[in-house]
Amino acid sequence: MNIVALVGTNPYPFDRFIKPMDQLAGEHGWDVFIQTGSSEYRPYHCEYEQFIEKDKLHAKIKQADVVVCHGGFGSIRDALFYNKPIVAVPKKPELGEAQDYQEELVRELENTGYLIAVYDIENLYSSIIAAIDFTSAAVAGNQIPGIVSDYLKSVNLA
Repeated sequence: MNIVALVGTNPYPFDRFIKPMDQLAGEHGWDVFIQTGSSEYRPYHCEYEQFIEKDKLHAKIKQADVVVCHGGFGSIRDALFYNKPIVAVPKKPELGEAQDYQEELVRELENTGYLIAVYDIENLYSSIIAAIDFTSAAVAGNQIPGIVSDYLKSVNLA
């Protein structure tokens, strides 16, 4: 399984997420790339970069089977753009992982069917496994491309 894991670019560490992600990659033989950001932990079982150029990141997301990320809007938006199953682990300000609460955004996107949320890191593995067969509301609910395609076919333009 090819996984891209993202922690964002803010100046706060997210070792609580990176270490178990690295351990799961080692235990299960997953091909994982982690964007580690300002975290101190350095993965042993994963390819990683502290920060990555946007084009390179998008290429990795495009190839991924699953995107596992923090609860930041940018990372979630990028994964949604490529219609990837998302597992989101919101950072917690009380643990020094962020300055704002990501849980509100993650809960809303979870409740509307856009992602799978992980509030207890012990559930990371089961959430990643669930993501394999997950279809986001962004994919299932977007009928516009099909409507346009059908119309173009009906007027012999496609």
